[in-house]
Amino acid sequence: MNGLPAVTAPALAETLDALPGRLRKKVDEAVTRAAAWPVSTADDQVTVTVDEGTTVTLTLTGGVVRTGADARCSCLLAPNCLHRVAVLALAPVHDGLDDEPQPDEPHSAGPADADGKPAADGVGSTAQAAPGPSGPTVDGAATASRETGSGGADPGDVPVLLTPRQRDAAEGLWRAGAAVLAAGTTGSGLVLRTALLRAVHEGRANGLHRAAAAGTRVAAGLQALRESQPQFRLAELTDDLRELLTVSHRLRADDLPAGQSADLLGVARRGYDPQAGLRLYGLCTVPVVAESGYAGTATYVVDRAGRLWTVTDVAPGGADRAARSGDTVVALGEAGLTHRELTRAGMIVSGGTASASGRLGAGRSVRAVRAAGAAWTEPPLRTLWEEPLDQQVSRAFAALAEPVGDRLAGSDLVFLSVRLSGAATGDAVLAETADGAPVVLTVADDHPELAYRDNLRLLGAAAGLELLVVGRPDPGRRATVEALSIGIAPGTGDGLRLPAAWSGHADLGYDRLHRSQLLSGQQQAAVAGRPPATGDPALQLLRRHLERVVSGGRGVHALADDQERRLRRARLDLGAYLSAELGTAARFRPRDAFGRLTGDDAEGFTRAWLSAAVYERAATQALIEASWLS
Repeated sequence: MNGLPAVTAPALAETLDALPGRLRKKVDEAVTRAAAWPVSTADDQVTVTVDEGTTVTLTLTGGVVRTGADARCSCLLAPNCLHRVAVLALAPVHDGLDDEPQPDEPHSAGPADADGKPAADGVGSTAQAAPGPSGPTVDGAATASRETGSGGADPGDVPVLLTPRQRDAAEGLWRAGAAVLAAGTTGSGLVLRTALLRAVHEGRANGLHRAAAAGTRVAAGLQALRESQPQFRLAELTDDLRELLTVSHRLRADDLPAGQSADLLGVARRGYDPQAGLRLYGLCTVPVVAESGYAGTATYVVDRAGRLWTVTDVAPGGADRAARSGDTVVALGEAGLTHRELTRAGMIVSGGTASASGRLGAGRSVRAVRAAGAAWTEPPLRTLWEEPLDQQVSRAFAALAEPVGDRLAGSDLVFLSVRLSGAATGDAVLAETADGAPVVLTVADDHPELAYRDNLRLLGAAAGLELLVVGRPDPGRRATVEALSIGIAPGTGDGLRLPAAWSGHADLGYDRLHRSQLLSGQQQAAVAGRPPATGDPALQLLRRHLERVVSGGRGVHALADDQERRLRRARLDLGAYLSAELGTAARFRPRDAFGRLTGDDAEGFTRAWLSAAVYERAATQALIEASWLS
């Protein structure tokens, strides 16, 4: 079914609540049939033809179905019929926020961030009407960003006392998430998804933006799975569910310190505050391709003090748009620079605005003129490579642990001086840092429209080549970095010959290298190397247990072996204990004096799963971060 307008979560919940219990069991089947019903639009009404004698009419207010009464059916069972529910269930969910961009927001049709991953995300995460892998949702609230503008106080620094209504909303989000976890994706039909959306609506209405963002992503993931959308990832749904349960559990706690409340609450929108005059130097340009259907480009620039900022151009589209958008004009003043030109030039900006995370706005008051750029080996860019590797790794992994929309611009990047060792299995390239630490350079995005894969294959045949690299660590693989841009290392002669117009560096997503640009004496056949290693096998085993719960629910895990012995043999005693507790909680069913099953709100089971999930995430991150150090 195409052409359906957005519907608010309360409207969907209202129509579902009106159904008799006997019809609720048939809802998911009715939704499947409704996908084939034709849709027609006239003025502010949308008509869905069920059959020759039955139609569902949707009345729009501002292009949105806002109440259950706005959906009318002509059948004899109306209004308590399946037709209304089936139609509204297929429509996209309206987030209820003002989606119009503010005058000083950056030129971007969506909240996708520079890495194109789902936003907390905020961004990326970008959030992700559906993710947003990583990704980005299309609604601003789903980003759950805590940015308030660099000129104001960070809400995380302001003590906030939660109201009883906020705690009740957090309790509702917790119970909705617990119900999804207990049922698993296989048992989470429309009824549970609607209950989750209702809790998300209540949470957002009471200012629980971060938890509501996570709930929105969980609901989008369930919908993506139901529709067999290719962007569905069980790992991402597991992470989103862990975020939802973690934040809502902490918010509903009676002993939550006031100083931690603001960070857990988040904010609805990003704020953009005025900035003093900025002298900016281009660093690199990165394609953005979000699984939520948004794509474009993000350019990193550096000011005189060495702080990184981003300029983005993201709109609906795919990898083909990302491949083209590098040549679009930067929406800052009237400098007339494209993104690919800005990465090798400079800019002077006055009257500018920016978010606290360093995302530059494109308001009407912005004035910008072109200026000279700087090489990576010149200040202020040179200072990025002078930071010790251990400090870079700690900073980057700390940023990767935050929601995407909360990260400072460039805080998740590392700046490496490497010597290539040869090609590993696939398109990865083995290298060694100046500190002697072995690393693996991998493809940041494998879409064929982008140049990443071809460039990495070429570099894999250039063992001995010394380079400067801008990349983003892969949090799931040991000592692995997604290479975004490379430059000529100082004092290496002409080992890498780049056109003068490239100003000494190549953006691997856009600039295509040629074999003739590598010193002929250094070219050699790719050497067989070990593929990038993932995390600890025992931790991966625990992770599979956690994902199995999300997929099959409590009942499936109750019959599974918790593998406690294998975890203890790997010296993961706490992980073994938490895994055993999860298995025990899954099997425990309270009974009355006559042996009959009594009510069980899955509180103990959800707590056990969340404890294991938080442990697995922290242990894996610590292991991967340690693998970067020599």
